[in-house]
Amino acid sequence: METSSDNGREKPLALALLSSTRPRTLSWKQAAGLLFGDWGTSRLYVLGLAFLFAGRSSFWLILSMSLLILAVGWAYSQICRIYPDGGGVYSAAKRRSRTLAVVGALLLFADYTITASLSALEAFHYFGLPLQKHAMVQQAVAATTNPGIAAPDMPAGSPATVVDAGDAIVLNHKAAAAEHEQLFAWDSPGLWAIVAIGALGLFNLLGPKHSSAFAIAAALGMILITMLIVFGSIPHVDWGQLEIGHLNHDFGSTWVAFVSIVLALSGVEAIANLTGVMKKPVGATASKAVWIVAIEVALFNVLLALVMLSIFPLDREAHKNDMLAYIAKVRVGEWAEWCVRIVGGVLLLSATNTAINGLMSVVYVVSRDGELPAFFQKTNRYGTPWIAAALAMGTPAFVLLLVHDLESLVALYAIGVVGAVAIDVSLCAIHPRLRSPWRKVPMATLGVLLVAIWITLAFTKLHALAFVGIVMAIGLTARYATKQLQKRRGPKLSLLRQAIAEQVTSEAMGKPKILLGTYGSDLLASVALREAQSRNATLVVCFVRQVALSYGYDDGTKLTIDTDLAALRTFSRFLEMGHDAGVTVLPVYESGQDAAELIAETAALYGCEEVLIGTSRQGALYHLIKGTFQRRLEALLPGEVKVKVVVPDEPPTGSPPMAQPAHVPA
Repeated sequence: METSSDNGREKPLALALLSSTRPRTLSWKQAAGLLFGDWGTSRLYVLGLAFLFAGRSSFWLILSMSLLILAVGWAYSQICRIYPDGGGVYSAAKRRSRTLAVVGALLLFADYTITASLSALEAFHYFGLPLQKHAMVQQAVAATTNPGIAAPDMPAGSPATVVDAGDAIVLNHKAAAAEHEQLFAWDSPGLWAIVAIGALGLFNLLGPKHSSAFAIAAALGMILITMLIVFGSIPHVDWGQLEIGHLNHDFGSTWVAFVSIVLALSGVEAIANLTGVMKKPVGATASKAVWIVAIEVALFNVLLALVMLSIFPLDREAHKNDMLAYIAKVRVGEWAEWCVRIVGGVLLLSATNTAINGLMSVVYVVSRDGELPAFFQKTNRYGTPWIAAALAMGTPAFVLLLVHDLESLVALYAIGVVGAVAIDVSLCAIHPRLRSPWRKVPMATLGVLLVAIWITLAFTKLHALAFVGIVMAIGLTARYATKQLQKRRGPKLSLLRQAIAEQVTSEAMGKPKILLGTYGSDLLASVALREAQSRNATLVVCFVRQVALSYGYDDGTKLTIDTDLAALRTFSRFLEMGHDAGVTVLPVYESGQDAAELIAETAALYGCEEVLIGTSRQGALYHLIKGTFQRRLEALLPGEVKVKVVVPDEPPTGSPPMAQPAHVPA
């Protein structure tokens, strides 16, 4: 961790954490690349799964899924606008309820776990493993492209032709479930997936590796290959004879089949977690990234579904692991198949790495907030929380030891991501910044739909419910134990209070003191610090939260120095600047109706010799009011305490004016 300051002195740990800010350098192109790396990979397995469940009726499932993707994309463009400093489910829910935030984080943990397991497994399916299964797929191509003719080297006992799936919805696949791939074989996708997760986890111990440049390159490769398949297939498709199934199925079966492929939503939380490093305006940056990826994913998934259904005959179960590669093989050629396999496999491994980083981040952030044991925050020499990294690497690998076939992993998958997205969307629907009814009503409707999907998953995917239940039980038990330990040790100081305690010594309290009142601006910080530095004094910064109401009001949520975000930002800046200038800064938080009385009381309480006031505003009326405030403050203060009016430093030439509130309430 970087703890040095501009003057070369090392910052205390709490101040370094408090004042650290992530640079906002992520453009919409980089954000779109990272989002596509999570969201865009869904087509590599959703096409095969949809065909597995619905055969030639899968077009309608994929079309419905694409509409849901667009709706969720719109929702997350609003979430990113409302939460510009981090709109993931944990950050959003924390503003409402700590318990709900932890539940959301645990759902996200479950989602990232299966994302890592499934992406790694599918990567090696696309790389052509197991070899025996890949050879059988190659043999089936001949029967597909020449219906009724057996493949030349079809194994003995194999059917001479491929049987088409038809348009029936089939939810139970007992034969497929019984055909588990062997784990401990040299060409086992599950075994190589475990090895890949371990390698990526060890690699991340040297510091989290998440390159937006690589994500953009891989995403562009996937988009180009998708376009190649779609546009290369159009001349070969007989659109008049295309069989796309029908909607005359039992509603319950259709709904369950649709719910079974909502794992295509996985990855959307990635964009909300990136808002803290996006270029401003965050809403515009996020919206452009979300819409470009959402439209690409939705549109090309539908087009690929049509191309898939143009192949006849097409077996229901044979290509569930690598449908996109199979489409490329049949419609474009063998070279296109291997392009899909290589780029798709690499993109899936990138998604695995992203999920491992996500797991590590979730555990570290929740631990840092005091909701999980503190040992998850222990870092190695590279700044990586190594215990959290070990958990992020070990959990997906352990899941693959138990479950290493696509259909079983899919059954565990969607319940985590749908739960997290449902919480985030529902909280956004009641957020005060979502003012317009035309935004609130669709957001609330989408939240209800996602909750209904989650409930359906809970009742129809009992293994998924058990998996999430285990994650919840372990996570909430760890949280309860952490809270009990914290109670025994006594309340923990907030990061701000720790930073104050680190630099306010008895020696500093014995120095002369100068007071500066502020509503939240730091324009006078440089002037005040120079004044304190010249007199070897401690600077008392009094943040005034003036509540001017004509009637009493108390909603039980009174702001404090620990909960007022404006005060936190102001004090963080003053403490950092004070450390750089070698001046002790003593933050004081006051709330009430009369700012002059609050400042006078604070000055008297801390024995201040001088009170600094000033403003950057202009105008005769404002200066008249300010003069009145100054005279009243002087009347309230003891005669020996002086009031000095100061003017902020001029901004550098060409710098835009800073829009800040007045330093002293009028």
